[in-house]
Amino acid sequence: MKKIEDNNTLVFIVDVKANKHQIKQAVKKLYDTDVATVNSLIRPDEENKAYVRLAPDYDALDVANKIGII
Repeated sequence: MKKIEDNNTLVFIVDVKANKHQIKQAVKKLYDTDVATVNSLIRPDEENKAYVRLAPDYDALDVANKIGII
């Protein structure tokens, strides 16, 4: 919740084989938002966690409400 409010960032678990460009395109297409940056990391349990920062004109809290995270 803190990342959503403070950094305008959403966190997703994505396929391990997905790269940053693919993640950015998927978020843009699925949620109809512009993405500023994508940071990803592979966790020790072999899951890929993606931190997606939205463009300043989009609010991550609104997107999270729309997709049912909150």
